[in-house]
Amino acid sequence: MNVNQETDGPVQPTLEQLDTWCEQALSSASSEAREEAERRLRYFFPTFSETQAELSDAYGISSGQERVLAVFPTIKGPADAARLMTWFLHQSAKVYSQTYVVRRLRTLVLNHLGVMADDQKAALRVSLLEAIREKGSEMPAFLVDDITRTLALVVMFTWFDMSESRDVIDQVLEGAVHRVLALQMLRAFVEEFNRELPARYIARQRRVVVAFRDKQLKAIFAHALEAMRAATPTAGSDTTAEQRQALSQSLLLQRDCLGFDFIGLAPDEASDDAVAIQIPSTWKDVVQVDGFLDAYFDGYARSGPPISSQFIEVLVQVASIRRSFYMEAVRVQFVRRMARGISEILSGTIGLEDVENYHHLCRLLARFRCIHTLVEIEDAAEYRDLLAAVASFTMTGLTLWEWSPNSIAPLLTFWAKVAATHDVRDDSNAAIAGDVISETLPRVVREFLRAMVAATARAADTGDSPLDNTDSVLENMSSVAAIARASYERCAPVVLETLREMAAEYQEMLRTGQDVTVVELQLSWPVYAVALCISARQPYRSLPEDDRRDADMFATALELDRLVQQRIQSNIATPPCESLELALLQTHVAFRSSFIGEGGHKVTAVFAQLSSLVGLPDGAAVLDLILQKVLFNLRSWPAQSPVVHRSLQLFHDMTAGYVSVRQVAKLDTITLLLANHSSEQLQFLHSIDEYKQRALYYGGLARVLFASDTPSPAQFVEFMHPWTATVDELLAMPEEQLVQDAVRPNLIRVLRDLRGFLAAISSKSNFMRFFEWIMPQRIELVHRAVRMGRDSHVQIAGLKFLAEFAYNRTQRLNFDVSSANGILIFREASRAIWEYGRLAIDSREPVRNVYKERYKGVAVCFTTLMRLVAGKYVAIGVMPLYGDVALERAYQTVLELLRQFPIADVIAYPKLGKATMSMLEVLLAKNNVDLVQLTEAAHEQIMRLCVEAFDHAETAVSSAACSVIDGLLTAAIESVDAGRSQKLVELVQARPDITQHLLKTMLNIVLFEDRPNDWSFSRPLFCLMVLHREFALQYTSQIVQYQPAERRGDLIAALKDLLSSTELVLTTANRDAFTQALTHYRREVTAKNLILMVPSTQTLGAPVDIMKSTDAEAQEAMAE
Repeated sequence: MNVNQETDGPVQPTLEQLDTWCEQALSSASSEAREEAERRLRYFFPTFSETQAELSDAYGISSGQERVLAVFPTIKGPADAARLMTWFLHQSAKVYSQTYVVRRLRTLVLNHLGVMADDQKAALRVSLLEAIREKGSEMPAFLVDDITRTLALVVMFTWFDMSESRDVIDQVLEGAVHRVLALQMLRAFVEEFNRELPARYIARQRRVVVAFRDKQLKAIFAHALEAMRAATPTAGSDTTAEQRQALSQSLLLQRDCLGFDFIGLAPDEASDDAVAIQIPSTWKDVVQVDGFLDAYFDGYARSGPPISSQFIEVLVQVASIRRSFYMEAVRVQFVRRMARGISEILSGTIGLEDVENYHHLCRLLARFRCIHTLVEIEDAAEYRDLLAAVASFTMTGLTLWEWSPNSIAPLLTFWAKVAATHDVRDDSNAAIAGDVISETLPRVVREFLRAMVAATARAADTGDSPLDNTDSVLENMSSVAAIARASYERCAPVVLETLREMAAEYQEMLRTGQDVTVVELQLSWPVYAVALCISARQPYRSLPEDDRRDADMFATALELDRLVQQRIQSNIATPPCESLELALLQTHVAFRSSFIGEGGHKVTAVFAQLSSLVGLPDGAAVLDLILQKVLFNLRSWPAQSPVVHRSLQLFHDMTAGYVSVRQVAKLDTITLLLANHSSEQLQFLHSIDEYKQRALYYGGLARVLFASDTPSPAQFVEFMHPWTATVDELLAMPEEQLVQDAVRPNLIRVLRDLRGFLAAISSKSNFMRFFEWIMPQRIELVHRAVRMGRDSHVQIAGLKFLAEFAYNRTQRLNFDVSSANGILIFREASRAIWEYGRLAIDSREPVRNVYKERYKGVAVCFTTLMRLVAGKYVAIGVMPLYGDVALERAYQTVLELLRQFPIADVIAYPKLGKATMSMLEVLLAKNNVDLVQLTEAAHEQIMRLCVEAFDHAETAVSSAACSVIDGLLTAAIESVDAGRSQKLVELVQARPDITQHLLKTMLNIVLFEDRPNDWSFSRPLFCLMVLHREFALQYTSQIVQYQPAERRGDLIAALKDLLSSTELVLTTANRDAFTQALTHYRREVTAKNLILMVPSTQTLGAPVDIMKSTDAEAQEAMAE
């Protein structure tokens, strides 16, 4: 049957038809079929929260000012919709239907439960509970979960108003539903109460969650604990499927209870495993009982996977309970029992053949040691047994990277925490297991390196290498470094010995001409260990002996680096190893940060040792060596390699600091580089695609060149000489020759290099040197690039250079009042905008990629014009007075470009939308709008763009759209008030339909939505209300007219306060008062949960007049 609205009225569909539509809506492969089914179902199951886009032509009815939602005639409001949805939930046996209707019902409850009467809320609660009782055993688990979550919302929102709601959880605890179903429901309740709702509900939710935590959560945990004990099999007994299901659900419920947000911080799921669980002290009678931990360890031993891993997961949570939860004596018992239980599992390898059990046990070790220092039992036998068992387990576990790669990190964390509290003076103290720790720490370091080296060798065949994830490598190595630093006298020789042995083997293989591919990969591990050990140095704790050990390791790494460089220079067919090169770079980074740093190098034992080993007597020599390393990599590696990027990043870091850049500027190597910066030997400079790398390189060189406040003119001229020759050569060529393949790359490269160099200039004096170099002759090359209409890459390179050239970064373009430099920059940039704009507008050639070939250039033009106007280094207002057409041409070009492209495209491409709104915000600001010659078509186009931008993903773009409208309307209103005749005033007055549409759109956003930038919307909204006061009152009254009677009273009062908050005269004080009133309105509707319903055909009420309504009339409206 087709839904229709004929004269005899719509007909109730059959259950089969509703089932069919639900299945189509959720599973049809055709998007048209899904949309059609959604429209049909929306008619019978409205949530009254539909967006304007969902008010489709097929089922939306135009009613005066706004389209309203068409709904089935018997549905007069949310209560009727909920009743129909629950009826369908009970009647249908189809999973698709039940899933669809529960999702719709959840949206309805979330937004509009507050308008229902208490008996309607109670009926909804009972109906949902009955649906689970009747069909829960037949439903899939996810559907029971969805229904329970919806029921939890009803309970949450009526917690303080209806005592029966709080009894729902008690009913489930008391056996109102089947045991397994009850556990599943309780788990859904806990998860829903712990889930963060949208911002408008946060305050209310927090109050309910606190009450739930204090009154119900403990009982739920105790119920789950009893269910676990009842379902845990006895030794040697078999279990039924139902028993296993009950055991699994009880463990999952305990895990969720312990993972509850007890302190209201809503922690991120990715938070550190070391975070303690802050359960209340009132839980002591449940947790601090005899046999509490025994139940978990016994259950683990008697169960198989996956239930056994769930036991360990709960133990991980139990081990994370804050230490202060236990009194001293109880904590000692808890720690001893936990240590004994873990030791028994490790000693007997109970269940450790399962990867999940193994991984969660590793997590348990890390969490247990992070929360508990174990000082309570360090003189007990359990402590020594635990450390011995974990040591043996670790030696085996480190070799199992392929089996469980994520388990190594928690194992290393355990030993890093042990090492952090270990005093080397206790190495021989067997009473507190000092001997075990002192022996184990170097073993952990050695076995980890051996295991990773072996795993890397095996990965040569499988392709799954532990070196593939650099972040994981650095994380694990940081733990290894922490372990090593705790006993550096024992551990540093282990790292050094491993590196030397492997380096010697590598040298021998190079000498005999063997394939070193695998060995180079393996060498990455000890080199990373050296780097992280040096990086972990703490100056206030490091002894001179430790610094000498660092020098030994760094010197050995340098010797290895020399071998690697020799291999690369020998042009062996086998390509060099990126992982090893990145590790070697990391050692240079670590040594610089630990021993040189930003504050200037200090004389330490390390340099005396380095001088004797490799002839590096001080920090300057090391810096020069690091710079030579960077240059070697730039000469040897292709541009796409991460080695080049990391090398350039290191160069950037060396030149970024005030002190460090002056240290680098004194080096002989940098002097040579400045004189040969565009050397053909630097491979990455041959590429034209890696702009960011070129920017890092030339940005660093610019900072070095200008390290002294007044570099000599000769230095600057010498540095610019390669670019001077290139630019002059290109300028001497005919324009048609620039597009040739032999010339085009040079043009792109020089434009990008100049842009990267220019971006690093921060002072006016240095900018003037560049300005005098490029103006007025050499800037012509940029215009030639912009005019190459058939090559978008060249055009973009030229336009982006000009965008940087016109950017008043760090006020570097603040010229003297008598200077014409600002006007010259404006003319050149505006000319380029005009040239590109004419080509884009007049072009009729098809494009393959509209963004790269059109919109990208347009976005750069918009950005350039925005920077020209916002820079405030040129008085653009005087240009029309002196007949300068630069400003007029730029404005006309960008306005014409705006009209050339579809509005949807301008907003659909994020960078284009952001550049468009940023430009319009500056151009149409109140102080600049007089300079823009807006036509009626341009005015309409800009308003349409702003409306589209209201829904942009970035808040900054929608805020900019608000600023555009605010600037235009403010200028128009002030001109009228001042009695000035202006083109803008005529445009605004001639199209009241535009401003009324803007007013409706903004009112819809402010009243129906919860935006983070209400302040931005309040500014233009006040201007619109000044223009159309009566229309605003009429429209808001119409919105109220469509709201349920239960909400009208509070809504009328809130809107009356908003609309009468200030006099509708455009002054700063009135505007601020309106913004404050809007903020107050938002607080009121949030506190009273006044979520407005989308107008529908069945919710039209009696007309209201907001401004004339008295308090008595508002109460009357509520009582309708």
